[in-house]
Parts: sequence; structure tokens; C-alpha cells
Amino acid sequence: MNAIHPNEFQYDPAMQWPAPDLSLINSDRKPAPTMSDEEFSLMFGAWSNWLKSAAEVKGTHVDYVALALLTTASAIIGNTRWAVPWDGWKEPPVLWGVLIGDPSAGKSPALDAVLDPLKEIDRELTQAYEQERKEWLDKDEVAGIVLSQWKADAKRALADGGEPTTKPNEASAGKAPVRKRVRITDATTEKVAELLASTWRGLLLSRDELSGWLGSMDRYSGGGDRPFWLEAYGGRSYTVDRKASPEPVTVEHLSVAILGGTQPDKLESLLLHSDDDGLLARFLTVFPDPVPLARPSCRLDEATPITAFKRLLALQPATDESQTKRPFFIHLDESAQVALQEFRGQCRAWEGEAIGLMKGHVGKLPGLAVRVSLVLACLDAAIGGDDMVTEINANHMGRACHYVGEHLRSHAHRAYGSIKPAPEMQGARTIAEIIKCEGVEAFKVRDIQNRGRKHLGTTKAVKQALDVLISFDWIREERGNGSGRPSISYAVNPRLGYIK
Repeated sequence: MNAIHPNEFQYDPAMQWPAPDLSLINSDRKPAPTMSDEEFSLMFGAWSNWLKSAAEVKGTHVDYVALALLTTASAIIGNTRWAVPWDGWKEPPVLWGVLIGDPSAGKSPALDAVLDPLKEIDRELTQAYEQERKEWLDKDEVAGIVLSQWKADAKRALADGGEPTTKPNEASAGKAPVRKRVRITDATTEKVAELLASTWRGLLLSRDELSGWLGSMDRYSGGGDRPFWLEAYGGRSYTVDRKASPEPVTVEHLSVAILGGTQPDKLESLLLHSDDDGLLARFLTVFPDPVPLARPSCRLDEATPITAFKRLLALQPATDESQTKRPFFIHLDESAQVALQEFRGQCRAWEGEAIGLMKGHVGKLPGLAVRVSLVLACLDAAIGGDDMVTEINANHMGRACHYVGEHLRSHAHRAYGSIKPAPEMQGARTIAEIIKCEGVEAFKVRDIQNRGRKHLGTTKAVKQALDVLISFDWIREERGNGSGRPSISYAVNPRLGYIK
């Protein structure tokens, strides 16, 4: 930035200035929410001890592990179970979870604690597929021989003026077996649709770093990916047209759970440049403080999640009159409906107070609570070895409403509730950063505007940002004494030079 010419303004460090208000650049992030041991035990029941021990072994925060568990379980349940609060309202169990923290916060270890058990399940699914594939290939080879013989017999029959026999059933091996999948890490929307069309159940998309995936999802599709993923959250029917085939891929229930981590600065950049289409508001977030470094006093129990996940994977869908698969609909009992309705009223009040992304997020909390209640109910049954749930009661719904509405809402507010201030505040913070980094003592509006910074592209925007800096005692307006129209410049509070 070019300093003002001395003839236009004489910079005098001895001028009397008030102390600058440093809250302009200090983080306004809310403190990390926490749960007491008693509250946590009430929330997660029989899973509490496993979650705590897994977090201790991995050296990470238990909030990370808990959200990873819920999100992963939602994908395994998939389209086999949907929650029905009342007639006209259905919710798939699909959850999207993002773990927010610095690189050393323990996000990846937390993901490993939950995702590693899936490797055992994937291994067994792969073995089963390979055996089915081998048997099918053997059957297909025999079918090829039968088909060739039938064609030869049919040709002779036609040549002799007769009618060929009906093609035998043994001339076809039927459809090839489908490789079942629980988790994917990267795939095009077309590939995801193909997988869901063949497996039906649902998938988990997991990524160590979600910001890159979110930021680039439209790169190869001309803007088509975001609508796809919005539908993947709702579990609705979806059709994808394929370039290489005249036949589209139709997915009955497009259901994909999403799980991963990101850093606070990457999240902030993503939020500031993201379309406000509700995609980000659908994510449940946890943003705890890092845990102290310590040696674990216990060992990781891998058997519990593997056993529970296998029980969830054993859940089968319902079928309609035509033997077409459909979800089993798990209804809320009367007490759960009452609890949900009370929570909806509370969310309406929160929504009235929220701004920006938080307003959209709060508006989705009732549906998220329904989804979490279903996942909690299924996890309770899976770890206890009980029969799978047939209804959602007040205990499930109460825990879900508290977790989503109190605990995770506070995490969301910490993560992005105030991360997008008004444009003039963002502009003021940008100028403040320039002042601190470059030691600027004086400048003009055009010096800022010529930088081409976001929110500072027009004279009006720059002046609005400067008004904020004046109100925080960072700068002062000065008018030149030369002939003609007075030149307006801005002097920087010299006290900023003494603040590190």
C-alpha cells in the first residue's frame, strides 16, 4: 500500500489516540461445549464406555468418536429402516457429520476408531462376493455351452422346416452377483448412483478432509453435483443420465451418509465462498478443544463395534405387494411424538434468533433429531444383542433432541454461527490485517480499493469498512490542507505499533 505524501498529511505519532479496540481482530468464536460424565452416559447408554475408551486410546476427543459412530451407523442401517414421526413425514437415518479441529486435534484417529471395524466387514463382504462370483462364472460357462447347443439345434430345426424348442433356463446364468459396499472414499456421482442402484441399501462416503471435496464437487459436472448430494441426504428417488449409455441409472432411494474432518480456517474459507443452498446446513458438527496429551490406560475394544455393525448390516428391508424392496417404517410412539413437537417449538424460537447459516441449520434440527433417534435406537439394540426396534419411544427422542438441540447446536454455533459477519465487518478485518502485517501508517480509499480484496471492490464498500475501523479506534479521518478540493486520508492509530 502506498503511504500518503507528506504534503497531504503529516503523520504525528505524538497525537493523542485512544487505545484501539482489538476485539475487531480477536476471535469471536464461542467456547467449546462439553458434557458431564453423567450427561454423556445418559446420552449414549451402553455405548458410553466404548466411546470413552476409544477416545482415550486414540488420544482424541470423545465428541469426535461419538459423531463418527452415529454417522457410520446411519449408513449401515441405510434404507432398511426409516423413521416416521407421523403420517406424511418420513426421515431416512442418513447423517452427515464433520469433525472440525486443527491438524493435531485427533480427527483422523477418531475416524479410525470407528471406520477400522468396517474393514473387517468389508473383508467378509469381499470374500462372500468372490465366492458368489466364482460360482456364477462356473454357471455362466455351462450356460454358454447350453446356449450354443440350443442355437445350433434351433438352426437345424428351422432349416428342416420345423420350430425350434424353447430356450432352456439353463442357457442363462442370470444376473452377475453384485459386490456389496458399505463405504466409499471417492467416486463420481454417476458411479455412486450405479452402486446404489445395484446394492439399494445406502453408502458411507468418508474423507479425512471434507473441504476439498465440498469445494470441488462441481468441477467436472458443470454444477450438477450439489443437487445430487442434496438429494442423497433425503433418500429420494433420483435418475442420473449416463454419457456412455442411452439408459439412465435410476436409484429408488438415494441415501449416502457423509463423514470427515476439516480445519477451522478451511471451513471458514469454504463458508465464505459457498452457495447458500442448504448443503452445509445439513451437516452435524463437532468442534471441541484438543484433549491433553496422555498415555492411554486401556486397550481398544475392536470386537464391540464389529459385532454391532454386523447386526446392523443383517437388517433386512421390507417388501411391498410386488416384492419390491422398501424400508421398514419405524413409527414414533405417542410420548415420542409429544417430545418431538415440544422440540419443534423450541427450534422455531431458536430459528427466530439465528442469522446466516445458523438459521438454515436450526431449521433442520427437528428432522435431524428424528434421524438421530432412529440411529440411537438401533445402536442400543445392536450393542445389547436385542431384537431390532419396532418403534421409537420418548427415551430415544429425548436423548436425540438434547444431543442435537443443545450439544451439537452449540458446536455448530462455535463452528460457523458467527463466522460470516456483515460485509463491512469482513472488509474492516481485511484492512486491519493489512495494517498489522505491513505496518501501514496512512492510506487513502483508492489504496485499499486497488488491492482488489473481497468485500472491498467499490468506494462505498471501502468507506463502510473504514467507518467500522474508525468506530474501533484503529484509524482516523484526516483532511488535507492543500488548495482545491480537500483530500481525505486515513491515519492509523500509532498505538497499534506497540501491540503484538
